[in-house]
Amino acid sequence: MRYSDSMARSAEHLRAALPLMTQQKAALHPASYAVWYEFVSGINPALNQALNAKTAGGQTLDEAQTWALYREYVCELDTATSERISHGLCQVLDGMAASAAAAGQQSARFDQSLTSWVERLLDNPPQQAQAEVLQELLSGTREIRGALSNLQQKLDSSQEEINSLREDVRRARSEALLDALTGLANRRAFDLQMQKCMEVPPLDQSSAPCLVLGDIDFFKRINDSYGHAFGDQVLRAVAQTLKGVANHCADERAALDALPARIGGEEFALLLPKGQLPIAQQMAESMRAKVAASRIRRGDTPGEIERVTISIGVTQMSQGESCDSFFSRADRALYASKRTGRNCVTVLAA
Repeated sequence: MRYSDSMARSAEHLRAALPLMTQQKAALHPASYAVWYEFVSGINPALNQALNAKTAGGQTLDEAQTWALYREYVCELDTATSERISHGLCQVLDGMAASAAAAGQQSARFDQSLTSWVERLLDNPPQQAQAEVLQELLSGTREIRGALSNLQQKLDSSQEEINSLREDVRRARSEALLDALTGLANRRAFDLQMQKCMEVPPLDQSSAPCLVLGDIDFFKRINDSYGHAFGDQVLRAVAQTLKGVANHCADERAALDALPARIGGEEFALLLPKGQLPIAQQMAESMRAKVAASRIRRGDTPGEIERVTISIGVTQMSQGESCDSFFSRADRALYASKRTGRNCVTVLAA
């Protein structure tokens, strides 16, 4: 269950959410309320971080921003997919109910006929009459067998439709956990994996999860100078580099379950649930060097190639640490790299 607040507690959240909602440019619809309800209740840290960033300095959310936050951080399935799956499920259930009802009616008629046939046979009728009753019994048995066979076919067909709908749900949920621009895991997927790390404590500190956070240097300047289309090109290029580093890690144990993700505008993460700090540092340095060595061409313009760099922070989870504390330390390491000249890796131990 996503929401477990009591009536009194949810009323408190309502009183806190409404003033915030009315300060925005978006309409007061259910999606807007869901966003602000989760914000004031504190159950969605990723949403809170995104909201705080978007409303910093007195900025307000418009309709598009509100729906974007709702789709990324609150709603697992998009509206069109949800409606299609819901409609399909209703059709399957209606079909199964109709088939079961028809079979039930056929069974009831057969039961009545069977009672009548038994009574007639108990009256010890002439041989000709017995033969007629047995012929009716045989005919009725064939009919009920046909009805049950038809029901089984309908149930088999319904099972296939249910399996198809289940696959639609699985695919939609998978897509809901991907960043559309880069193809990496998005912030929701990253937070879910972080939570799983909390649920399975490591055998020892050396094998505790590691986190690599990277931020593209001067990305706003890239967007302002060359446009958002080139900025998107840079994001995709960095994402591919991160994915390549994760896939080609020499240490198979560290690479197992490694999650490369885009967790913000120009911010990337590599979560290593089974990593070691020296391995995480090595992967971070490999990523930094590959990004710095690459040159990204601006569209089809010949000769115009830009150099992009990335600053990185690395840390390892300590025993009993919370997700927030773990992430915050990695973030501090990242900004230490920013302060010391950028295009470098900073490791901050627990």
